[in-house]
Amino acid sequence: MLEFIVIILYCVFLFFIILFSLGQLALLLSFLKNKKKVFISVPLKVWPKVTVQLPVFNERYVIKRLLDSVTSLNYPKDKLEIQVLDDSTDDTTIIAASRIDFFRSAGFNIEHICRPNRTGFKAGALQNGIERSSGEFIAIFDADFIPNPDFLRETLPHFRKETGMVQTRWGYINAKQSLLTRAQEIGLNSHFNIDQGGRNKGGYFISFNGTAGIWRKSCITDAGGWQTDTLTEDLDLSYRAQMKGWKFIYCPDINSPSELPYLLSAVRSQQFRWIKGGVETSKKLLSNLWKCRLSLSVKLFATFHLLSNYVYVSILFTGILSVPVMLIKNMVPGYGIFFEWTGAFFIIFLINFMYCFTAVWVDKKELRSSLKEIFIAFPIAMLVSMGLSYHNTRAVLCGLMGTKSNFVRTPKFNSAKLTDPGFEYAGENKDKKIIPEILLFLYFLVAVFTGLYFKDFAFLFYHFLLMAGFGLILYLTFNESGNIVNKASK
Repeated sequence: MLEFIVIILYCVFLFFIILFSLGQLALLLSFLKNKKKVFISVPLKVWPKVTVQLPVFNERYVIKRLLDSVTSLNYPKDKLEIQVLDDSTDDTTIIAASRIDFFRSAGFNIEHICRPNRTGFKAGALQNGIERSSGEFIAIFDADFIPNPDFLRETLPHFRKETGMVQTRWGYINAKQSLLTRAQEIGLNSHFNIDQGGRNKGGYFISFNGTAGIWRKSCITDAGGWQTDTLTEDLDLSYRAQMKGWKFIYCPDINSPSELPYLLSAVRSQQFRWIKGGVETSKKLLSNLWKCRLSLSVKLFATFHLLSNYVYVSILFTGILSVPVMLIKNMVPGYGIFFEWTGAFFIIFLINFMYCFTAVWVDKKELRSSLKEIFIAFPIAMLVSMGLSYHNTRAVLCGLMGTKSNFVRTPKFNSAKLTDPGFEYAGENKDKKIIPEILLFLYFLVAVFTGLYFKDFAFLFYHFLLMAGFGLILYLTFNESGNIVNKASK
C-alpha cells in the first residue's frame, strides 16, 4: 500500500510538470505562429509630458550612472519630469542629492522624494510618486538600468487610445560575467522572446516587468493604482489593468540595458520575491480573472501565467519521490505499468531545450552561434534551476500560507566586486539556512550510487542532474560566504 501511495504522489507531481511543459510548448507555438506580426508605431506631432520615476533603495554603486543616463534622454526638458523615489538608509541619498542639485541647476525638472519609512516598499514609493506627478505618461526604471537616449521617442509612438502600457526588452551589460549571469541571461531571454512575445502577439495578457516600461497614468489610476498586498506589484497592476480592458504592447526591438546580479545571495532574494509575489498575485486575482468577459484562450493562458511558479514544488517533490520510486521499480515486483511513461522526462527536456534554443536563435539569428551558445548556457541554467528548487519551493509555500516578508532589493554593483577594497555588501554567511540543500545534495549523491548499483540509467541521469544542481548552489554559496568572511576579517 505504501509503495502505491508513493508512486501515485510521484505521478501527480510529474503530471503537473508535464502540464507546465505543455504550457511552454503552447507559448512557443504562439510565438512561432505570430512571429511576423508587428505593432506599428505612429509618429507623434506633439510630445506629451512624461514623468520618469526612479525607485531606489541603497544603490550607492549605480545611482550616479542611473541619473546620468536618465538626464541624457533625448526629450524636451519642458516635457520631462524626473522623480527620484529614494527610500535609502545609506549614503545613496547623499550621492543622489549632490547629483540631483547638479542637474537641477542645468535646467532639469528633477525631484528628490524621500519618505520617512518604506511603507509598501517599491509599490508604496511608486504610488507616492504618482500622487505628486504631472506627466500624462509614467516611465519607470530600476536602479541598475541604463535607458538609451531615444527610449521615450521610441516607446511613446506605440500608444493608442486603448494602450495602457508599453514594455521594452531588457538587455544585459554583464551577461558573460559568470556562470550565474549566463544562466540568468538564457532564462530572461526565454521570458522576453517567447513568453512576452508569444503572449502579446497571440492576443493574450502580458505583464509589466517592473522596469524599462512606460504607463499611461490614467491606466494606473483606472486599475486602482499601485497596491502593496503582494511582492510583485508589477504583475498585480498589469492584470488588474488588462482585466479592465486596457491593452498592453511588448516591443522586443527596443532594448533597455541593465545589470544582472552576479552574487548567488542576490539571485536568491530576487527569485524569492518574484516567486512569492507571483503566488500572492495568483491568489488575489485568479477568481476575478475567470469572472471577466474574456475568451477561454485568454483565460487559459493567463491562468498558466499566474500559476507557473507552482512548478517548483513539483520539481522538488518529483525529485525527492523519484528515489523511493527507483527502489520500488527495482526491488518490488508488480508495479511495472507505472514506469512505462518515463519517456515523459525526454519530452519535458526536449520542450525546454527547444524553448530556450528558439530564444537564443531569435537573438543571434545564426544557427552555428546559436547552437554553441545553447550547449554552453542551457546545462548551466538547468542545474541552477534544479539547485534552487528547494529555495523556490519555500517561496511558493510562503506565498500560499500568506507569510509576511519584506521586499528585499536585488543589489547591483556597477562592476564592483566582493574582493575590491572598500566594497560593502551585507551578504549571507554560511548558516543553517543551507542545511536542507546540503541534505538534498547528499540524498541525491546516494541516489546516484544506488542507480549505478541497479544499472537504472534513466533515474541515474535525473539524479545526477539534481545532485549537480544542489552541488553547484552549495559551491557558489560557500565561495561567496568565504569571500565575505575573509573580507570582514581583514
